[in-house]
Amino acid sequence: MSEHSSKEIQGAADRPLHPQDAAANAAQSSRLVIRDKRHPIPPSDNPAIPAFPDRATEHMELVTYRSGRLDYRLHPLPDETVPPQAAHVDWLGFTLVPPPGKALEWVFQEMERLTTLAVTEIRTTGWNGYMQSARLGEFGIVAWGGRHQRNTIHVEINGTGCARIQDWRGLAAWGNALESKISRIDLARDDFEGRVCNIEQILAWYHANGFNCGGRNGKLKHAGDWTDGTDGRTLYIGTRAHKLLRCYEKGKQLGHPDSPWCRVELELRGKNRVIPWETLDVPGQYLAGAYPCLAFLSAVQSKIKMCQKAAAMSVEVMTDNASRLSGKAINVLMRLHDENAATVVEKLRRDGIPKRLVPYSTGLPGAGDQDADA
Repeated sequence: MSEHSSKEIQGAADRPLHPQDAAANAAQSSRLVIRDKRHPIPPSDNPAIPAFPDRATEHMELVTYRSGRLDYRLHPLPDETVPPQAAHVDWLGFTLVPPPGKALEWVFQEMERLTTLAVTEIRTTGWNGYMQSARLGEFGIVAWGGRHQRNTIHVEINGTGCARIQDWRGLAAWGNALESKISRIDLARDDFEGRVCNIEQILAWYHANGFNCGGRNGKLKHAGDWTDGTDGRTLYIGTRAHKLLRCYEKGKQLGHPDSPWCRVELELRGKNRVIPWETLDVPGQYLAGAYPCLAFLSAVQSKIKMCQKAAAMSVEVMTDNASRLSGKAINVLMRLHDENAATVVEKLRRDGIPKRLVPYSTGLPGAGDQDADA
């Protein structure tokens, strides 16, 4: 089964996953667009580069099939010295077979119970080899059916949906009990001040062999705005076929050219790799264990703080845009209605929130208090 990714190279935004035609999705997920190749990435001249230990990041298991074919499976190794919640899950895809006596409706009910994500639309179109699919609102998909899918059901939850899940431990226990297979997981760490995790530091660690896996660093690529930096820069280390680390300037991606906010994000795929369900419960340890240089993950992350900060920044950009586009119109309306702001607001107000705020709606005022653990 081919795997789906809707994260684009330009900053890896948390955009909703919309199930589309399988061929179109496959074509999009396989295209890695690298821009600004005219601007080479020089080694950092930062003198404070630590010596990274040459340690194993994954355990290899050799598997022999009945046909005599020999293959391998990689098992990620967590860094148990790092707090479990030093990172958060930012994408999750998995495949399962319902237990005897259970059908598709049971999967829908379990998804709503465990993740609070409900099916909003049953589609007649498929997804990545599956014949049919259903949308989990703006937060993911469930796909099923097809001659070669062996009665499996696939669930894909994007970054927006993951931000809404509270009981990761319960979801992990459920997945383990069903012996379902994780096909993709993204683990993310935010540095709001950009003090430790930033583009320059990641480059310095790269040139100091901090991303050594199997005797050498992963392949380095770059994308984004490397000319003046106002729209944000992105670094990629490794490949999607193995494991891929993204470091990008999250605040600039959200529209703030002076923001220092950076994010480190690890994408693991389940092909020739066993991703344990335990990863959902201790994402910080598995992110830290992925590369020798990531032991800097020493503090617990607050998912709510991330949502609040992103919401505040998005609201500021939204306000600037609204003022630029509608400010004069509001000025005219105020004159027509004798400076009665309540009347003008009532005429302009619409239900809902802007699409760019959907991933961070839990961070908006009045959204209610939530547990700060990832």
